[in-house]
Amino acid sequence: MSLNAPDPRAVDRQLLAESAVIMAVAAALFGVTFTFDRVPPVLAQGIQPAVFPRAVLVVLFGLAALQAIRALRVSPSDIAALKPVPLIVYLTGAVLIAFLVAMPLIGTFPTLILFCPALALLWGERRWRLMAFSFAGVIAFIYGLFRLIMNVPLP
Repeated sequence: MSLNAPDPRAVDRQLLAESAVIMAVAAALFGVTFTFDRVPPVLAQGIQPAVFPRAVLVVLFGLAALQAIRALRVSPSDIAALKPVPLIVYLTGAVLIAFLVAMPLIGTFPTLILFCPALALLWGERRWRLMAFSFAGVIAFIYGLFRLIMNVPLP
C-alpha cells in the first residue's frame, strides 16, 4: 500500500457537505409548502397544490440522504457489526401506538392518566410520589396550554 494512496474508509467530506446542503434546502422548501393556499375540492382535481411539490421534495431529501450514506463509505461489514435495537425501543413504540389508539376512544385525559404511569413503569421508574407530581404537572400543563391558552378543544 502506498503512503500517498487515499484511505478507502475516509469520509468524502465534499459529497457529505453537498448532501447536507441539499437536505437542508429540501427541508426548508418543504416548510414553505405549508404556506400554499388551499384550493376548494372541486378545483383541486383530487390533490391540493402542495402535494406534488412535497412529494418531489421528499424524494429529493431521500436521495440526498442516500448520497450522504455513500459519502460515509459504510461497508456491509460495518452494518453487520451494528448492535441490535433493544427490546425497550419496540415496547415504547407499542405503548405510543396504544396511546394514539386509546385517545379517541376514551379521551385525552384518561389516556394520559393511563399512559404516563405505564411508560414510567416500562422505563423502570419506581418513585411513586415523584411520578404522581410529574404526571399531574404534565396533565395540567397540557390542559392549560391547549384548552385555556389556545382555546383548542381536546378529544
